[in-house]
Amino acid sequence: MLDLILLTKTTEKIGLVQNKHDILELAIDRPDQSQQLGSIFLGKVVTVDQSLQAVFVDIGQAQLAYLEKKEIPQFRKDQTQSIESLLYEGQSIIVQIIKDAYQDKGARLTMNITIANHALVYLPYGNYLAVSKKLKQTQADHLKEQLEPLCEAEEGLVIRTAARQYSIDQLADQISQLRLFWQTILTKADKQRPPQMIYEDHLITDRLIRKFSFDRINQIYVDQAIIANQIKTRYPELEHKISWEKQIDSILHMPVDALFQSIIQSEVVCDSGVTLVIDHTEALTVIDVNSSGFTGKMNQYNFSYKVNQIALKEIVKQIRLRNISGMIVVDFLRMKDRKSQQSIVQQFKQAVNADPVRTQIYGFTDLGLFELTRKREAPPHALSLSKRLIELRDFTLESKVYQLERKLIATTDEAVIVEVTREFRKMWDQLIDNKIFSQHVQTEVNFLESKGVKDYHIKRSGSSELINEFIYENKKLKVDKLN
Repeated sequence: MLDLILLTKTTEKIGLVQNKHDILELAIDRPDQSQQLGSIFLGKVVTVDQSLQAVFVDIGQAQLAYLEKKEIPQFRKDQTQSIESLLYEGQSIIVQIIKDAYQDKGARLTMNITIANHALVYLPYGNYLAVSKKLKQTQADHLKEQLEPLCEAEEGLVIRTAARQYSIDQLADQISQLRLFWQTILTKADKQRPPQMIYEDHLITDRLIRKFSFDRINQIYVDQAIIANQIKTRYPELEHKISWEKQIDSILHMPVDALFQSIIQSEVVCDSGVTLVIDHTEALTVIDVNSSGFTGKMNQYNFSYKVNQIALKEIVKQIRLRNISGMIVVDFLRMKDRKSQQSIVQQFKQAVNADPVRTQIYGFTDLGLFELTRKREAPPHALSLSKRLIELRDFTLESKVYQLERKLIATTDEAVIVEVTREFRKMWDQLIDNKIFSQHVQTEVNFLESKGVKDYHIKRSGSSELINEFIYENKKLKVDKLN
């Protein structure tokens, strides 16, 4: 069973998934690095590229988004059509993000829109009906037979595993609701000019929740009552599992800052002293297994195999926690027999089954390297949190701004003075909405610009009397009161 912990007060929204022992998954949503997978836009075709048979679309992001011909509904009807016969430059089109922008690459788009709830995925232009492979054949056939006649015109459906929990009448109502929601999006698009977002699929309060089967969710803890109530309204099936938790940090297995710090470090210590070194490059991620610190006892014959077994469990955990995706190569210890390699492959396949993100295992190469790929839906967390992907040692200035915001909202002291650099203050003003910040912070916050600190330093924290006394004794210092 899983607990979802949603931290929504701060500018940087954070979602964590944990079981009884570990934090399994992390989601980070920042205004400067917003993850908009699943969001729907009214875009404008900027370039039709005949050589690529694709178009570049302005959806209001820094880079133009990319739409391939195969992602256009009309192309499925007649695959002999060229891209220039389907779309033209300057045309307004409704598109959905299927892969977020990454580094210097724009987002990937589709015009085959999908709108999902817990039990169904509604496809306005799908023109087909699919059923989850996890359903028994008799259940699948029954649901398909009953729901297919409910689709209108070009509509399609994907019937999810959770659909078995509902009656046909309930599912019919859900189809009507999803259809009405799509009509609302179309109406909104008619009143807008591109580029414009017309529906945002929120990462923390929507996509993270829908990622899991509801029967696997034990509890959802939210740090704001108003957000908890909004989630209850959207997901009435989960109402009894959603709660507002004022002291939400006490539920976490590890403080957020400590978790972030561990994620940007390249070395990971596993059981029995086995270590992993995780290196990111532009093209792929390399994970090296090191046994130099191994403290266990075993004979020479199965030494490599046992070390690799220990490493395997931590590798799967770190890939999911750090959101490592794309091509991944693991340099396990060399094993002499093929049977041991096959066993590691099978164990790896079994271990990644718990990860909701699709992972493809390719196994060992002739050089003894283990290859896999994991679907990239968003950048790895290390790229968001750290200054450099190759040298993961320090947080970016943006990360430190969000870090201080969390600390200030969490503190119970009456007043605080924070020394900040000019660059830090500029970034704070750029990222933090002071009106929202003031609603959540309980302490009086004062910024003191200084050249003698690295980014920021909490100089004084305590009673209002203590802070006022400091300010009075240092009248020459320019102290800026934030709230």
